[in-house]
Amino acid sequence: MKLVADAHIPYLEGALEPYFDEVLYLPGAEIANHHLVDADALLIRTRTHCNSALLEGTAIKFIGSATIGFDHIDTAYCAAKGITWTNAPGCNAGGVQQWVFAAMLTLLKQQNRLHSNLTLGVVGVGNVGKRVVATARAMGFKVLCCDPPRQRTEGISDFVDIDTLVQHSDIVTFHVPLNRAGAHKTYHMVSHELLAKFKRGAVLLNSSRGEVVNTNALKDAIDNGTISACALDVWEEEPHVNAQMLGRVSIVTPHVAGYSLEGKVNGTVMVVRALSQFFGFGAGSWFPTPNPLVPLREISVACGAQPTLEDVYTVVNQSYPILTDDEALRKNPENFEMLRNSYNLRRDFDGCQFDAGWTELFKPA
Repeated sequence: MKLVADAHIPYLEGALEPYFDEVLYLPGAEIANHHLVDADALLIRTRTHCNSALLEGTAIKFIGSATIGFDHIDTAYCAAKGITWTNAPGCNAGGVQQWVFAAMLTLLKQQNRLHSNLTLGVVGVGNVGKRVVATARAMGFKVLCCDPPRQRTEGISDFVDIDTLVQHSDIVTFHVPLNRAGAHKTYHMVSHELLAKFKRGAVLLNSSRGEVVNTNALKDAIDNGTISACALDVWEEEPHVNAQMLGRVSIVTPHVAGYSLEGKVNGTVMVVRALSQFFGFGAGSWFPTPNPLVPLREISVACGAQPTLEDVYTVVNQSYPILTDDEALRKNPENFEMLRNSYNLRRDFDGCQFDAGWTELFKPA
């Protein structure tokens, strides 16, 4: 049997060699049809587009993506060809949660708006969104939630529609999958029409998919003051970074919101175990050894009885000084992929040991 895998999936090398006759590691963007003709399984990240051009005429039976999204997989084609696929939902939720608060609090500090009477709008309340909501409420933010699929299927009464959310939120953060069509289409959901409804001076964060935001519409909204500050981790034409947007966006990062050590370990573990279950291997409880998540990173900042958002910013910035990533991308936007692939994985909130009084804030039950 043969396995082809993205060479940048961490901790994977050595894990599956006992179960395959051949394991071929390649950069994700370079995996091609001829590599897969005699391959039984494929493990990928977002840079490998699994469609008919890649898969037709191959022996692939299983695809595992060590990512939360799966818009790079043609699921209809896989269903038609009998190819089983899986992703790793929620694997990097802690990393994205950390990115959101690092970006948001940095922008608010730059604007001298670090006070608690602010409203955060969370669009998409899945694995990531739930964590963002819980932490924001623990910090004293009022939170509005919008998630039409969950509202419809679960009958959640306190969710609001997106128009209401953007009209009343000081900060809006997006955590939605990329759906190009259908009842819950998210492609260009941040349009000229939606941005015109935003509360003037709002802060916008996007760490979901670049195509969720219409780039030209966001440019106009920044120029006319509707959006006072913006943080983008994802881009419409990745890995190309729009030069005009680069000059307008307050914080820019190269699609690394979920690039925490915890997130990467989780993603690899989930796809290895799923592949093992599919083929009936003995790796159903696999975990990298030695355990890369031990020990925790110590974050030591004294906490008063009632910490202010300034205090919270200090702690978050110690765990993740996001402007370091911003500076690196601004200096060399053409190195987008290199910055991703060589990223020094940070420890997210789950990987940190906080002084007494902080744990409940960053790891709310």
